[in-house]
Amino acid sequence: MSIIAADVACPVGLCIEQAATSVAAGIARVEETSWVAPNGNPIKMGRLANDALPLLIKEIADDKSLTQHAQRLIRMGSIVFNVVGEKLTGLEGPLHGFFAMPEPMGNRQSDPTMLIRNAIRNSEAKLRLDSTNVFSGGRASIFEALLAAQALLQSSPNAIAIVGGIDSYHDPFILSHLGTQHRLLTEGAADGMIPGEGVGMIVCVDPSRMGSMNVSPLAEINAVGVAQEPGHLTSEDPCLGEGSSEAISQALANSQQVNQVFLSFNGEHFWAKEWSIAFLRHSDSFLREHGVHHPAEHFGDTGAASGAIMIALSAFAFSTGKAAGEHLVWCASDGPLRGACTLKNPSQQES
Repeated sequence: MSIIAADVACPVGLCIEQAATSVAAGIARVEETSWVAPNGNPIKMGRLANDALPLLIKEIADDKSLTQHAQRLIRMGSIVFNVVGEKLTGLEGPLHGFFAMPEPMGNRQSDPTMLIRNAIRNSEAKLRLDSTNVFSGGRASIFEALLAAQALLQSSPNAIAIVGGIDSYHDPFILSHLGTQHRLLTEGAADGMIPGEGVGMIVCVDPSRMGSMNVSPLAEINAVGVAQEPGHLTSEDPCLGEGSSEAISQALANSQQVNQVFLSFNGEHFWAKEWSIAFLRHSDSFLREHGVHHPAEHFGDTGAASGAIMIALSAFAFSTGKAAGEHLVWCASDGPLRGACTLKNPSQQES
């Protein structure tokens, strides 16, 4: 698949250019909040500024079924849908959406399809999707979305696929849940995550359309892998890295050697251990001096948006000449879902 556009909104940038520049410069935006963890210390979080979020249109604002968390996801999503809409101007073809969304938590899960549709309604772009497909598996569900988009483009080469993710931990219920599990990185905690929030989206087309669309691809998605990890975070089984190893194996199909990796590390030791196990099984596929990036250190864990944001950052780096070779993006959900994909510079596209 060819990526022809990408954009993000996160605490260090409201567009891909800002976010990529901030991450490259080592800028972080994590702050103490007024929320307090069970140990009595303030919760640190990466957040978008409230005044940067678009207001809700009246019909959505008046919908009493929407929680404040759902409203925030809609407002965040509309930022990126605005940009995606602009980048799609003049491009023809059926438009389909594939979106990674948060893993269900308790009975507070809003209808993810409706959240996406409301985010589009709340944007100025007013995109019209022929289909809206959601994958509520958390961080790694972006790879399920990519596989579905890939299948669509193979069967309908004239279609256009928007693939993305939206998530936020900016919610007292979610933070309380994480706090009771002792997962928050606060003063005095040796292990834990910093919650964040963000949106990432890429626009994909079949490579065969490049000649007729008058656009240049940012990057090519080489292969995508998805698998299940029996020893996931909420399981009592030991984590042996089997799911991640399988997903990485699939993603490395037809690859040469990866020189940059993007990982959904969030500060919890669990993920570093799992990645290390899986990586060792495939170490021959990585350059010895490969770069390692975990953007959550700059703005917190962006949950289901993590993969889309990292793919967007990777593609943007290729398009601006700041990266070469092959990249691998890996994400692990709290549940069993694991996924990875490899990207390469468009000039490496095989004929």
